Amino acid sequence: MSPDTLLNSYEETPYPSLCYTQTHPNRLATLAALLGQPAAPVDQCRVLELGCASGGNLVPMAYALPGSTFVGIDFSPVQIAAAQQMTSDLELTNLTFHAADVLQIGPDFGQFDYIIAHGLYSWVPPQVRDKVLAICRANLAPNGIAYVSYNTYPGWHMMGMLREMMLYHIRDTAVPADRSTQARELLEFLRENISGNDPYSTFSDAYRQLLQTYSDFVVRERQQEQRGDQLLLHDELETFNQPVYFYEFIDHAAQHGLQYLVEAELSRVMPSNFPPETQQKLAAMAGDTIALEQYMDFLRNRTFRQTLLVHGERPLSRQIQGDLRPFHIATYARPEGDVTLHDGQTARFRAPDGSILSTDHPVVKAAMLHLADVAPTAVPFLELLAAARQRVYAMPANDTLPGDAQALTLNLLQATSYSGRLVELHRHPPQFALHGGERPCASAVARWQVAHGTDKVSNLRHERVNLDPLARHLLPALDGSRNHDELLDMLEELAKQGMLKTEQDGRAVTNPATHRQLLRQELTATLHWLGRAALLE
Repeated sequence: MSPDTLLNSYEETPYPSLCYTQTHPNRLATLAALLGQPAAPVDQCRVLELGCASGGNLVPMAYALPGSTFVGIDFSPVQIAAAQQMTSDLELTNLTFHAADVLQIGPDFGQFDYIIAHGLYSWVPPQVRDKVLAICRANLAPNGIAYVSYNTYPGWHMMGMLREMMLYHIRDTAVPADRSTQARELLEFLRENISGNDPYSTFSDAYRQLLQTYSDFVVRERQQEQRGDQLLLHDELETFNQPVYFYEFIDHAAQHGLQYLVEAELSRVMPSNFPPETQQKLAAMAGDTIALEQYMDFLRNRTFRQTLLVHGERPLSRQIQGDLRPFHIATYARPEGDVTLHDGQTARFRAPDGSILSTDHPVVKAAMLHLADVAPTAVPFLELLAAARQRVYAMPANDTLPGDAQALTLNLLQATSYSGRLVELHRHPPQFALHGGERPCASAVARWQVAHGTDKVSNLRHERVNLDPLARHLLPALDGSRNHDELLDMLEELAKQGMLKTEQDGRAVTNPATHRQLLRQELTATLHWLGRAALLE
């Protein structure tokens, strides 16, 4: 494929404008601090994103971090124009976008504390892959951190098989929408018609399961991310898609004077998440960190990595620090049933991904309850410890403080290494309001996205959030100029126009007083939800 052909594919079908939590400077700085490595202050840093598309990742960062500066590069003028329009509409002055080929970037482009290359390395020609890592070396500050994502083997051997079949099926189809539709139709045909009645039924069963899982991913999850099939077209069906083994990527990085720090998802590289016997065998086979993680990729049949790189001359230990005082703590976990602090029983806190923190320590129980009460707000560790001890003890108990702090630290570290959804650590906690006050104000980025028809909006925690119909109507009006009664009047007008429906016991509400009362309840509930969704300022 020529550069012009590749460019045209993005000009005709722009890549989805999405935010990626794992690329945020807060995540990168937090992981560095957890491993005892210095990193630039998140609220005063320089960030470069290579392949920034239409700015869906950088714009929310720049909005939430006005003291930092952001630069986005993409070779698609159409996507850069869209990013510049969004920047102008939001009146952001700490963010610039450039329509340029990454091959044109040299050391004189400047140094950056954080460099992001998400969805680029595996989807470009070899010379561009080289250049991405060269930029991560030449343009990265001495204590800088580079984030590079890429498809990996062994998992992509099977994914690649499906990709090749889809490419064959659409070989004579040029229209992007038709290519994605026909590719999905092929997956569905294969899934429904593979027979298990043959001598190789065991393999057929595994093949059918692969197709079922992948088809569900493409048809359901991918379709929910963004309207259309941009992700399928540019991720699986793009001409360039070159997976590598983890050790091959690290060797390539080393050729450019870079070394491995950690993955953006800590839980994915923790041997402790395997059974003890498996841990022992892994340790016996692996002579170093790279080999250990490569063997873990074999076990997990891994398909995708999000690797953090630093300069090769930096001394690294990769030992997790046992002091959480520099961090803020948050959780999405909720207690399973009632929790009693002093009964000596084990309490369980379950995260949305199904991971569980189990503890019988009163202070740890109290800390998790406190985090659940204010979720997803991040609380300074010492403040969390004090709040937990206040719940546990009727009077000060200074003699137990060291033991309490140690127990809480160990449990939080274990939980965050098991799942980022169970316990989160933050060096620079996201700023948002759980309660909007009398005149609620929502993130201007989210309001802009709703106004421009985005299915998912970026919240102030740099996450993607689905909106229900009422929230979608309400959010653009939350600019801080309307009180609750004025918002309620607006909702009533929308209901009169048939844009909102109010029902009680399955029937449309016709009584005006009842109608307004129900709308008021819905307004209160939605504002509460928007606060918990980190969309209010």
